[in-house]
Amino acid sequence: MSSFKALVAVIAGLATTAPAVAQNVHISRLYEQVLENIEIAGDGYLLDSYGINRMNAGETAHVTLDLPTGVPVTIMGDCDEDCLDLDIAVYSAERKLLAEDRADDYYPIVNFNSDEIVRVDIELDLEICEANYCYVAYSVFIQEN
Repeated sequence: MSSFKALVAVIAGLATTAPAVAQNVHISRLYEQVLENIEIAGDGYLLDSYGINRMNAGETAHVTLDLPTGVPVTIMGDCDEDCLDLDIAVYSAERKLLAEDRADDYYPIVNFNSDEIVRVDIELDLEICEANYCYVAYSVFIQEN
């Protein structure tokens, strides 16, 4: 009887960790995509920051960042395999639109110069997600001086 209890405990433990393991797979894949974005950004660009959010379809997330002034900036978005449409818009602190990519795809890319900008608001709009939620990543690259 004790081996039966041990088996039940192991199965219960696996059942409770399965969603966490699945989530970690999505997060790991997005992290790998962020690393691939380093190559896509090209020579002379450095990864400044990145983040991963869990979002529902139709949800908007905001990320506020301080950027160095006077440099070209590229921001890329990525999402997991359940995501069909992710959009990015970047605003100054005064809510002036600096760049946006609202194409019907899951890999938005925007470019702008941070001539006189210090603080920006990155707006991530998850338009279509075929699951209960999706994982979304952003990566910010700045050009070396």
